[in-house]
Amino acid sequence: MERCLRTSLERVQDMLLETQADVENIASSISISNSFQNTSPEQCSKRLSSLKALYTSIEHLSILTPQAIVYCSSIAGVGGIEVKSTGKMFKSVHNNYTYWGEPQVSPISRTLVIPSATAIRNDLHVDYLVLASLKAETILNKALNLFDVTLTEAAIISAEGGIAVSKLLSPGRSVMEDDFVRRSVNGFFDVRQEVLGGEPHYVGVLKLPMNGSRFLFLSSLKAANDRAWSQLKGAVLTSVIETVMLAAIIMFLAEFFFIRNLRRIGALAGEISAGKPGQRISVRSPIADFNRLTSALNLMVDTLEDTSRQDALTGIANRRALDSHLGECDQRLAEGKGPMAVAMDIDNFKLFNDRYGHAAGDRTLQSVGQTLRRFGKRQGEMAARYGGEEFTLVISESDPDLFRAHLEAFRRSIEDLNIPHPDSPHGRVTVSIGYAMAQPGTTMQQAIERADEALYRSKDSGRNRTSGELHFGQYAI
Repeated sequence: MERCLRTSLERVQDMLLETQADVENIASSISISNSFQNTSPEQCSKRLSSLKALYTSIEHLSILTPQAIVYCSSIAGVGGIEVKSTGKMFKSVHNNYTYWGEPQVSPISRTLVIPSATAIRNDLHVDYLVLASLKAETILNKALNLFDVTLTEAAIISAEGGIAVSKLLSPGRSVMEDDFVRRSVNGFFDVRQEVLGGEPHYVGVLKLPMNGSRFLFLSSLKAANDRAWSQLKGAVLTSVIETVMLAAIIMFLAEFFFIRNLRRIGALAGEISAGKPGQRISVRSPIADFNRLTSALNLMVDTLEDTSRQDALTGIANRRALDSHLGECDQRLAEGKGPMAVAMDIDNFKLFNDRYGHAAGDRTLQSVGQTLRRFGKRQGEMAARYGGEEFTLVISESDPDLFRAHLEAFRRSIEDLNIPHPDSPHGRVTVSIGYAMAQPGTTMQQAIERADEALYRSKDSGRNRTSGELHFGQYAI
């Protein structure tokens, strides 16, 4: 029983860590997106409400001003409320700007929550705060569902030794007396035996990873033994009877309704593991769950293919998608049709990151990527992030004047973003560009290497410029 209790506590600990990570990831997602803080409070509240609906443990999501005034919230009608935390705040071990509080009644939802506040900064200033609060009772209920042993009582206790929320899970009175609760505050991950209310109990204590509170669980040894013996006798008798009567029927139904379809699903999983992600499966079954499983599996394959070919930060194609596209371009080269290869680099990007930090650097990469997307939209073209601050563009332009004007328009578009860059000789974020025409009898990879050499000529010539060579019949540029 002690081993089962420890195993259950480990599950609860994993659940808490996952929940903490979910909350902190939500705050990071909100900080990256402009669809929350740069909209009206009404639109912001609707988006927060939709986001909150994806997480059952979260009581509410809110965006606060630096003065802790509610700007918008997943709970309607709370704009303008001042939010003040009670008790000690604990800094997250994963995020320097996230702090967790002890269980307290939220001024927004008026329910007992475990609050977290993440400061979204721009340089040294706080732009706004993301407040994500977990419902204490929901967290306790989720923890109870992870236990293999029968519990008689459970609670979340504060770091000061007070009971924040508790549940009595068996008939009778509570045995969690004040002295016992105060003694349990010092436990981190502890299972012990203790006599409470005149009966021996197993006591489980687990510290919450986000603050100083503890989960406290009790299981009566006598009640557990009585239940186990009674259940064992009934289970053995029932199992013998059901096994004899239903074995043949179960085997037939399992084969007809489940196993043959599972074989096909397993075969699809094997094909995916063997590097054939393009395969799909079609299963017709009277069991709706199998049809839903099939649809979900096919959707998962589609999603994996999309995400494996897209750069997560900028949203444009990644290196893998680019390599595949270059293979298609090589086929066109064999037919005498040569697309253009363009290599480009954000000027002095390391100095930009050193000055403003990686968050600002990521935003700049996103802006450059989204601008580049507009210049490679035609059929057979592709805009891709090659790696770091390096980008690649494949263009199917046959007119040299139009081609060079196309690249110059892109270069000026980056200048027009007016992203300050004091460490650049141009005072703002710029790009250097190199290009080369892919010739029949060569490969696109060779064209990219030549474009990369041209890129270095642009850098050596002062950056923020375009260099390269084109060969269109009589033209050489």
